[in-house]
Amino acid sequence: MTSPGRGDQRVLVLRAQDGDVDAFEALVGPHQGRLFRIAYMVLHDRMDAEDVVQEALLLAWRRLHLLEEPNAFGSWVSQITTRAATDVVRRQARRATDSAETEDLDTAASDRPFAGSSAGTGQGPERSALVNAQMEALALVLQSLETTLRTCWVLREIDGMSYSEISTVIGATEPTVRGRIARARAHIIDRMKEWR
Repeated sequence: MTSPGRGDQRVLVLRAQDGDVDAFEALVGPHQGRLFRIAYMVLHDRMDAEDVVQEALLLAWRRLHLLEEPNAFGSWVSQITTRAATDVVRRQARRATDSAETEDLDTAASDRPFAGSSAGTGQGPERSALVNAQMEALALVLQSLETTLRTCWVLREIDGMSYSEISTVIGATEPTVRGRIARARAHIIDRMKEWR
């Protein structure tokens, strides 16, 4: 499904704000894969990521009347998802529980491929295994980052948001966002040396 144009999105938001459930479903459809990727890369747990996306979409439906600029729906729903994923990480940290077990990225990638992933492109089992191992290593490195750094990196590198959009989503200044992403990149480069 393609993403609705700016005019179409505006109409869908306005219809959804009037209570049209079908309009809301059409509106969120193109965003669900991206929202899942954000939640998964923050949480590294498929079930938690799916739950976060569902919670975020329910919250978006309940608060849609508060959205003043219909064309900002994409970044607005990303912000809700990011905050929900970050809240889960904080709750887990407070409970002093370990991160969830490693996911089978073959399964996750076949359902919702990550940007840039070659899974499913017919490059052979060896290449697929290498890509999955790299993605697993990256996911583990991301889990070792503090939440604020990981969230900024995911929004920039996985979701492709601009620094300005990220600063709006997380409620920090652009220089802060740039600094966090730079620290995250340095950490990732250091930890991923063996994959070069």
